[in-house]
Amino acid sequence: MENPQIRALLEIRKDLKDQLEEIRKRAEKIEEMIGDLDSVIGMGSFSSADAVLGGQDTTAKDMAEAEDSDVPEEPKSIVVLNKTRDLELGTMEVIGPDVTILPTEHALYDIKRGAFARFFVERILGQFQREDRQRVENGELEWSEAFDFEVHAEDGILLQLVIKNFGSSSRLEEIQRTLRWALEKTYRAK
Repeated sequence: MENPQIRALLEIRKDLKDQLEEIRKRAEKIEEMIGDLDSVIGMGSFSSADAVLGGQDTTAKDMAEAEDSDVPEEPKSIVVLNKTRDLELGTMEVIGPDVTILPTEHALYDIKRGAFARFFVERILGQFQREDRQRVENGELEWSEAFDFEVHAEDGILLQLVIKNFGSSSRLEEIQRTLRWALEKTYRAK
């Protein structure tokens, strides 16, 4: 014999669990959107938030000179993991001013999908390339030191991505963060 009060409590419990799951999904979506906004804000800003809040007066050239000095000299390998850190998405091999990005063996990444093509390649890497070309035109940088990249693919599937002259550790961090997001969005198991 079933107690009607227990049934009502079970229904309330189920509704609350459903609402909680919906809130979690919304929170994750909001976090993603904030990350996207941060990357766009970061690309358009010539000074850090600390500099603005601290009242420091910095120019784009001063920032560029400071950024150039923090490029890692030692070769290093960075494993790119998904947001929950339970799936390897790829590896970033950093050697001097260059980075080679290799997808993990168990993954396929369609380079034509929006998260990779429009966001990561066009908006992030393309913006760095445009910034450095502008710096070359202004005489602040030599062509041989300007940011550039090549995407190597076969049948639209990423084989590797080579970035030349990434420029600074803050750019490297931006590349790593946005790469993780793009790879996670386009991930497909082999």
